[in-house]
Order: sequence, then structure tokens, then C-alpha cells
Amino acid sequence: MQSAGVATGAAFGAAVPGATAATQSSGSDSPGARFRRLLGGEDPPYCVNCGDVATARLAEMHGVQIVMTGGSALSLSKYGIGDFGMITMDDLVEFCGRAADRIGIPIIADADDGGGNPLNVYRTVQRMEKAGAACVMIEDLYGAKHLAGYDEGKILGREAMVDKVRAAVDARRDDDLALLVRSDVVADSGPLEDALERVASYAEAGGDVIFVPGIPLDQCRRAVEMAGKPILTGAPSLAAARDAGVGILFVGAMGAIAAGAIDRAMGELMRDGQLGDTASLSLPGNRRLELIGNEATANRAREFNALRDDGQ
Repeated sequence: MQSAGVATGAAFGAAVPGATAATQSSGSDSPGARFRRLLGGEDPPYCVNCGDVATARLAEMHGVQIVMTGGSALSLSKYGIGDFGMITMDDLVEFCGRAADRIGIPIIADADDGGGNPLNVYRTVQRMEKAGAACVMIEDLYGAKHLAGYDEGKILGREAMVDKVRAAVDARRDDDLALLVRSDVVADSGPLEDALERVASYAEAGGDVIFVPGIPLDQCRRAVEMAGKPILTGAPSLAAARDAGVGILFVGAMGAIAAGAIDRAMGELMRDGQLGDTASLSLPGNRRLELIGNEATANRAREFNALRDDGQ
């Protein structure tokens, strides 16, 4: 993932094409406005990739500032498959909506290639905005993808992707809704220079944040300077992200960590006939009650006599 650099604050705070004074005002509390206010500080905000609402809620409980309803994480959580381009826009929109119903922090909604041509992109952005997204991510990679030992996928022509970005920008009902533009050229073993020129052109067309999977951390500032927009990426630490000028520090490993703990626990169970050390990772009872919203729901049940018999 990527980083945002030197120009992050100024670039992100610049007027969005077509934005009005009302939508640009700091008084707006739309998801997009709250997302934008997180950018440009001394430290980049964390963004955790989530494949289920429980993970998103835990992120919020820990003070993570942004979550991504990621296609890779959702593919694994919902279907037990990789991010092969097999989940649908319905899957992604529905997941964003369920997360937005439960958490209050901004959501970056993964929209893969936007669902097809610019008309599909236009509709997808409006659906994601209605579902509660603060930012929508669209990439130039399409078709079968991320298959180890197979071609990475197909990269859309630059001008065709620019048309998608333009459609996405025009589709917004709230001008504060942000657009994350992504190029997978480097991940597809292509030249870094091509990827940087691409995200710069996507940003010029209206993208608000850039993402170049596989970009070296020491190239993030150059990417930001070329695009004039913040960059989202992973980094070994917050300090490393700060030094590299990262705009949003992406953490994509939580799903693999959770799956690893379950895998280890099941291995212990089948090998030893009981759970071993992994059992200590189980969520404590009080923390689980907080996660599932027990107190608020119990109070509501009391207020509205949820257990009253119909005949009384």
C-alpha cells in the first residue's frame, strides 16, 4: 500500500472540482468530511483492512481512525477464497452498509474496478455513498487477479481509467465524498514510472488519495509530489510511515492474524485433545459484551419492555 507525502495537507485540503462552499466548510459532518479532516496531520491516521463488521468494530474500539471494507478481506471472510475478482459489487456495497450501520469512523469502501465501464462506476459510487462510505477506492486492474503462479490480471488503459475517475467524481452527491485512485502496474511487475504517471493523471481527473501497491516506501514522497495528493500505503511502523510522508498508514494483516490464531488453536485441539496456549487469545467476556453492544441493547430492551408477553 502507499503513503502520502510532503504536500499531503495542502493537497488534500484543496478545493474538490465542483465543490461548493457549504460542502467544503469544516461544519459538515458527512462521512467524507470526517475522513478529510483526518488527513494532513503530523502522524498519518491508521486504516485497518476489515473482512467483517466485528473487526471493524474492534478497530473503532481501539481508536483506529479509518477502516477499509476490503475486497481481499471480504473474499476470505465471506467465501473462503482469495481476492481473485470473483466477488460482486453487491457484495462490496452490502458489506460497506453493514459496517456503516455499526461503526462511526470513516470507511474506505473497496469498489475493485468500479463494476465495469464508466456507467457502472457512476452507479457504484452512488450506491457506496448511500451505503455510508466516506471514500471509494477504484483500481485500474480488472478480470481474474492476484492468483499466485498466474498472471496478475489486466491493466486498463490509462485514458479509459481517467474516464472512470471522471464518472466517479461526477456521481458524488456530497462533494466531500473522497475518491481513492489505485494503480496496480507495479504489482503487475510493470515500471514504477508508469504507475506514478498513471496515479498523477487519475488525481488530475479528480482522485483525492492515491494508492500504488508495491511502491517502495522511499518513493512515496515523489509519488505525492507528482500527484499533488496524499498516498495510502503500508509501512513497518508509524515512525517509518511518518518519515516517508505517508498520508494514510494501511494495515492489511488483521485477517491473516485472526486466521492464523484459529489455525493454531485447531491444530492444538486435534493434536493434544485440548486447546493450548492459543486459548489465552480468546476475547475476555466483558470485552466481548462491549464488542457486541450488549449494554446499549439491554437498556433499550428494558425501555421498550422487549420481554413483555403479547397478551399483557
